[in-house]
Amino acid sequence: MKYLRLALVTFASSLGVAFAQDEERRGPPVEIPDFSNLDEYIYEPKSTVTFGFRYISGAKTSFGGQGKIASPEDPGAASGANVLRSYHNGSVQPDTRVVARADSSGNPVVDPESGAPVFDLIAPDGRTNAWTFLDAKQVTPDGYLAFQTYSAEIVDTGRRQKDSNSSAGMDIAVHRDMGKLWNGRLAWDLTAGMSINDIAANTNDSVSALLRTQTDFYSLFGQRPPDAPYSAPSSSTETALDASGNPVLNADGSVRTITTDTTVLIGNQPAARTITSVLDDTRVSNRWRLKGAYYTFRAGPTLWFPITTRLRASISAGAALVYSGSTYSVTQTLEPEFGAEISDTSSDSSYKLLPGYYVDASLQFDLTERAGFYAGAVFQSAGSYSQTIETATSQYSTKIDLANQNGVRAGMSIRF
Repeated sequence: MKYLRLALVTFASSLGVAFAQDEERRGPPVEIPDFSNLDEYIYEPKSTVTFGFRYISGAKTSFGGQGKIASPEDPGAASGANVLRSYHNGSVQPDTRVVARADSSGNPVVDPESGAPVFDLIAPDGRTNAWTFLDAKQVTPDGYLAFQTYSAEIVDTGRRQKDSNSSAGMDIAVHRDMGKLWNGRLAWDLTAGMSINDIAANTNDSVSALLRTQTDFYSLFGQRPPDAPYSAPSSSTETALDASGNPVLNADGSVRTITTDTTVLIGNQPAARTITSVLDDTRVSNRWRLKGAYYTFRAGPTLWFPITTRLRASISAGAALVYSGSTYSVTQTLEPEFGAEISDTSSDSSYKLLPGYYVDASLQFDLTERAGFYAGAVFQSAGSYSQTIETATSQYSTKIDLANQNGVRAGMSIRF
């Protein structure tokens, strides 16, 4: 035990000497740096995004051109019996009268499958029982029925001016701080933005036109004209009466009726045809419509003028590029003497790129170091373009002028 204690003491002493020598070799501990004397680092935002609305005056537009309104009906040739003829105030169709077929003995022929009598069209007699008319004024003083078709050729050469309504659209822009000017009194940045606004213009007016009326006359063969409107064939149903004037009853107790053909026959082809043309300023009208939208892309420098610690003014100017898309349509309407109005619509779509420039002036109020709101005035100009409608029967044009537009803008800003 005595020797064990001596050995432990000797080992402990040797270990302490070894640690002491190691501490001497390693030297003094490294001190923690003192950062208390350094300036505080502050990040200053260099970019700003603004988003809001842009309310700007509408495009200036004008409309003009000529066209034709064709008759929507087909009256057929001036002669030819039992032809389907349609008019704006009626129709005349092939005769549908039939007669029961009889054999050589005069007995009715019956269909072997259905057991029903067989009928044949009557021999043509120059008349028809299938026709219609709309207005009592179609009856002429000499007892004929007049049927009309109408068409028009617009010869008006005038142009109609109409400005598109002002519109409010989305506006967004990005600003990049480029530093200070004039010994730090002014700040400037580079601005790139985009906005979208609508194009909407329409107007209608009477136009000068050459009206063409084609009239076919049909004979009534001395018959009294039916009351208008009338559609043949026609019939009437009456109660069957006995010799005493009492209703005749069927076997089931129901009242027996008698159907009588009341059809008024007219000629199965026109007796005469006339064509008249007259220049008129009231019966034809045009409605011009323009609808679309345009994007304005802009880029340029912006100068900032401090007013107070929170309020600043800015002015920006630069180049603009307008991408415009629009649909142009024209509806021609003829109001004839008889029948419903006749309309024809044609349209065209177009897309254009227009170079231009812009100027914006705004006031910016900073709510915080990173957020605020703005309001100001805008001006932009991007020239004009033309759009046309060309069909086999019409040629119309419109001019869309996007020059010298002005308005206001407002929204929020965020710095980052």
